[in-house]
Amino acid sequence: MGRKKIEIDGDKVRLLASFGCTYLDIGKYYQCGESTIRKRFKAEFEAGQEELKLNLRKNLLKIALEQDNTAANIFLAKNFLGMSDKTAIDLTGNIESVLKECGFEDNPIDQTNTEQREAMEALGLSPDSTPTGHS
Repeated sequence: MGRKKIEIDGDKVRLLASFGCTYLDIGKYYQCGESTIRKRFKAEFEAGQEELKLNLRKNLLKIALEQDNTAANIFLAKNFLGMSDKTAIDLTGNIESVLKECGFEDNPIDQTNTEQREAMEALGLSPDSTPTGHS
């Protein structure tokens, strides 16, 4: 003999989901496990979630347009129009121009490391030669 089947109204599951209730919340309301709601009322739950999203979007647009809310307008511009308030740095140029753009006026790439040159010359090596391996 199995458990008594709990009577659950699918329309009410949808309504609760449209208020932002989770599977767990609805399961507690009906005094059953969330898996029961998840298995038997997945479509109703998902429809309720979509209804909630639609209402949130509608209210956000209303606040932005009718009340001229700056924060809501900025949010919508960034999320729906792809706008950004970040300044992009063009990194397509060579490394010298990138360094200058980032505030490094003295380009270290063009400067010669004199200590390294002197050490190599002291060892009898030419600083401009490429090592070829051991003889």
